[in-house]
Amino acid sequence: MSSQARITSDRAVLAGMLVTAVVYCRDLQYDFILDDVPLILMNETITSWKNWTTLFVSEIVPARGVDLVAVHYRPVYMLWLMANHQLFGMVLPWWHLTSLLLHLLVILLVYKVGVRVLREPWTAALAALLFAFHPIHVESVSYVSASTDLLVAVFMLVAFLAYSQFREQGASRWYLTASVLAAALAMLSKETAAALPLALVGYEVLAEAPQGPQRWRRRLVWTLPFFGVVAVYAAVRTLLFGGNLGPGPGMDRRMALWDAPLVLLVYLRNLSWPVRLSFFYPDDWSSQWTFGKGLTAVLVLVAGVFLWKRYQERPGMRLQLLWTAILFLIPVASVSALRKQDWVHDRHMYLVSVPFCLATAVILTDLKLPRTVSIVAGSLLAAMLLVMTAVQVPRFKDELSLYEDALKVAPRNELLRRYYAATLWNGVPRVSEPSALREEALREFRVNTELWPELELGHVNYATALAQASRDEEAATQFKRALQLDSGGPTQLRASILYRLAALELKHSKLEEAEGSLHESIAIDPKAVGYHGLLAQVLKLRGHGREADEQMKLEASVKEQFIRQHSVPRAR
Repeated sequence: MSSQARITSDRAVLAGMLVTAVVYCRDLQYDFILDDVPLILMNETITSWKNWTTLFVSEIVPARGVDLVAVHYRPVYMLWLMANHQLFGMVLPWWHLTSLLLHLLVILLVYKVGVRVLREPWTAALAALLFAFHPIHVESVSYVSASTDLLVAVFMLVAFLAYSQFREQGASRWYLTASVLAAALAMLSKETAAALPLALVGYEVLAEAPQGPQRWRRRLVWTLPFFGVVAVYAAVRTLLFGGNLGPGPGMDRRMALWDAPLVLLVYLRNLSWPVRLSFFYPDDWSSQWTFGKGLTAVLVLVAGVFLWKRYQERPGMRLQLLWTAILFLIPVASVSALRKQDWVHDRHMYLVSVPFCLATAVILTDLKLPRTVSIVAGSLLAAMLLVMTAVQVPRFKDELSLYEDALKVAPRNELLRRYYAATLWNGVPRVSEPSALREEALREFRVNTELWPELELGHVNYATALAQASRDEEAATQFKRALQLDSGGPTQLRASILYRLAALELKHSKLEEAEGSLHESIAIDPKAVGYHGLLAQVLKLRGHGREADEQMKLEASVKEQFIRQHSVPRAR
């Protein structure tokens, strides 16, 4: 048997999947990080199968105090986490292994989709290898909580394969049913699945043109169930949580769309030239227009038009260009819903990279070059991406490594520096003698207040750390500075600052000041746990026993209500 007969496109993809598994196997020993803590470690809902119905009527983290930027309704994703917990408990390697297996499945599905739409197995194989080795996927694979991106990709690709089988092969309508079901599972995994109906419309439009408007309507009518899936999801989400659109970018949401092309440019840069990838990026990359960025945006538009015309006889390639544009819509348009520091994350490109890699493979194999040269060029590109991925994986070893790497790219990202300082502080051993790491953490907190002196949260975090380090006078100064900066009226943050300041005042027997701070904090947030109890201590020390007893009764009532609201049904 000749070597050409032994080396097939199928075997090349399987070999690529094996190499991918080897590169990512290092993350089996990595920690839970970031959102893994509230979603997995602190989430009692996933500890019992009896709670599965709760997942369909609640957001992914029902607990208060979790730093999530919007309501996320993803019950299938939460079922995935529940299944992992029931099968593996908190044994870390298994969680990473299931994410890796999902990634390998997506690689195979990318190959199958490529064969279906491009009709060229070797081009599809090259696309699958580019997808497998692309370093922009490290965040989605090595970060356990990002498995939501893997799940939505699996279900959307399965939905398309079943739909195209039904439409092209005249298969049973069971394929259409399976496609709609997969679309529903995708929608319940992550909101980006809302782009699937548009992707299917693009598929129908670029198929062989039907004759007459009636035939057009007959062709597009098959996409209606998928629009129905999105509509039902939106209706259920609105009924459960209202019209929550996220915290916003700190400016007019419509004005933020002016910066959407900049976000697109950053993503295209990361896909096309994946160096200096990071968990956080500089804010000015995606929020400050320059002449160079404007010129680049124009060149991107010209390149898109050129490729569209260049491949007018290749509907499969045109479909990839159209899919890339469609799948970019949600990540780019999310600038109106997210805070600026969350506008760009590599994991948001997991799904977009599917048509991007397919289109790249077509371009590489379509150059007017000898077959051998095309193979060598594609192999070199895949090898380069593989090496870059191998270098990127260790970033996710733990939170400190992730933040230290990100600081090399985005040293003035406020959210990054805040998380970095907190991670340093939380890693400090709680001993009486200050350690070098503790001093480094305090120094980082102080630097944050110097870089952004107008942000009250920076002063609050610094004050909290100082109080824990028993530097009470400095802590009180920072708490008071935060109160001066708080000009937005009574908020839960202001109440929390007053409560913490009162604790310091009580510690130093400043009872009158402590009582005043606590009365104000309770007036703002009377249902906060601990406020009434601390006030009771102050009142008792001041000789107001009856008032102290009343406050203790209120504290008991608040605690009981808190427990009732946040309790999770347990299996019996």
